[in-house]
Amino acid sequence: MAAPTTATATATASSALAALLLCAAAFLAADAASGRHDPKAKAKPAAGADLLESACENITASQYKGPGLTADFCMRALYPETRATSARHPRDLALVAIDLARSAAADAGVVVGSELRAPVADDDEADWSKDTALTLRYGRIDYWTVARTARVCRAMVREYDPWVEGHKSGNLFPYTYLKCADRMMDAAFSCWNHISFDGEVKKAVWKEVTAAASLANLARAMVGQMLGIPDDDGPY
Repeated sequence: MAAPTTATATATASSALAALLLCAAAFLAADAASGRHDPKAKAKPAAGADLLESACENITASQYKGPGLTADFCMRALYPETRATSARHPRDLALVAIDLARSAAADAGVVVGSELRAPVADDDEADWSKDTALTLRYGRIDYWTVARTARVCRAMVREYDPWVEGHKSGNLFPYTYLKCADRMMDAAFSCWNHISFDGEVKKAVWKEVTAAASLANLARAMVGQMLGIPDDDGPY
């Protein structure tokens, strides 16, 4: 059998080198697609307690109405909630905060309504002044608004996809989510503000009224965190 010629050996070596280069190119392409060496690739987001702590630290107290909002209140309100400490994205925190705000508004509505109807002596209604009675009635309307608006906001937030971006993401405009959360916050603040000036009834309902306003503020803050909007930019 004749020995392979120099040309044949060269061709064989070239083929092997080409195959090696193709394999290397394929590996590099796959590695680049993974984003491991891409400085612009998104870092793995924080999760659970780390995410909760980070979200609460971003709160700016001066930006919120009524009782305001602090990082300490955020942690005290959300940390006991299992869904918050196991959250994978601020959207999960927003859902928890909305639920808490809705529940607090329901509690405040019950207390306000109870004071409005509380029997005094032989009368079947509390002997409040006309101004105070009107404040309580408006308060019931405010908490009804918070509760109903919370249902709308929660549905919107639940459908928000935090893992996609761009015009075709299927998400609503950021302003839409913020506006819904603002409606909750403003309604809760309305009753808080009126009660704060009414010493006649303030003592009886202040705890629940303040909780409702504080948690509505928190819900607004977490919606902002969900959207990645700096807390200093809102609310409006």
